[in-house]
Amino acid sequence: MEKARINANQLFAMIFLFEIGTAIVLPIGFASVQSVWIAILIALVFGIGLYLIYDYLYREYPDLPLSGYIKAILGKPIGWVVNVSLLLFLIHNDARVLRETSELLVTASYDMTPLFVISALLIVAVIYALNKGVEVIARVAEIYLLLFLFLGLLGFIFILSSNIIDMKNLFPLLSKGWKPVFKAAFPRITMFPFGETISFATILPYLNKPVSGRKTGIFALIASGLILSFSHAIEICVLGPDIYSRSTFPLFLMITRVNIADFVQRMDAFVILTLIIGAFFKCAIHMYAAMSVAAYLFHVEIRKMALPVGITILVASFMLASNWAEFLAMGKEVVTSILIPIYGMYLPIFLVIVHLIRKRLFKKS
Repeated sequence: MEKARINANQLFAMIFLFEIGTAIVLPIGFASVQSVWIAILIALVFGIGLYLIYDYLYREYPDLPLSGYIKAILGKPIGWVVNVSLLLFLIHNDARVLRETSELLVTASYDMTPLFVISALLIVAVIYALNKGVEVIARVAEIYLLLFLFLGLLGFIFILSSNIIDMKNLFPLLSKGWKPVFKAAFPRITMFPFGETISFATILPYLNKPVSGRKTGIFALIASGLILSFSHAIEICVLGPDIYSRSTFPLFLMITRVNIADFVQRMDAFVILTLIIGAFFKCAIHMYAAMSVAAYLFHVEIRKMALPVGITILVASFMLASNWAEFLAMGKEVVTSILIPIYGMYLPIFLVIVHLIRKRLFKKS
């Protein structure tokens, strides 16, 4: 582990920007459509539950990163195998974030720029930042959180001023009952983005006040969940449920409809900057988690893993799928349905169960 310390405000900023990430610009919860904002709020409750599991393990092993207490709980041989598979999952997840962001940027504005160039520029920025340490990422997150909130508020004011919000598009609510809403909430929205917070299990040990981790994390999840719910509700109000569900980039499409007195138009840059900020921190935190696990496995300094892990993620991002349609299908059928549940939910629950059994047996002996 690094000799670094972060405070509660920095953790809040990191979790908030991580959760917003690409989730604010992509359509989610297709099964519920008009009720997607309700599905996000339900998923938020499950997401908080998952975070409490991560926090419990952190409190039980305050001086160990995720890979450390996996080994401590499961033993050296099994722990090593689980850590290797976890490393592959984290690299895969970060490669998806990188590919997702690059594809969206190409679709939105940079259609003449090769996908590889955009991906390479983003991963180079992440490698550089992580080479400076987790404290740098935490400090930068505090600054960019303010910028993100300012852009969001300004964008909402422009949307209101353009009179393009039609509340009728949110109705009828629950037209097909609660079943589609819960189906969208769990596992899909719960796993993306809330289930991905497993990466913070590698960052929590750096808190200067360990007791603040639980409250800070919950507040950050609630804040990001409310903003995601509100944002997607506004997107549906502006675009309508049909266009929202068919759009690759609904937030971008919504902002292009802003028109104030034929003077303020095409606020595309707002969305692009929002996407870059969120994607940068999501990519950086996933990559740091992968670096932490790799450093623990290979007994090297974490910062030295920035370049090899970064290059691996860049290469992997182009091996995931041959096109965008295949990429989305894989995300729906494999990532949010199988991979993230295994590592973001089942593994932590299994670790807690084994830990409690070992703890009870130790007390008896």
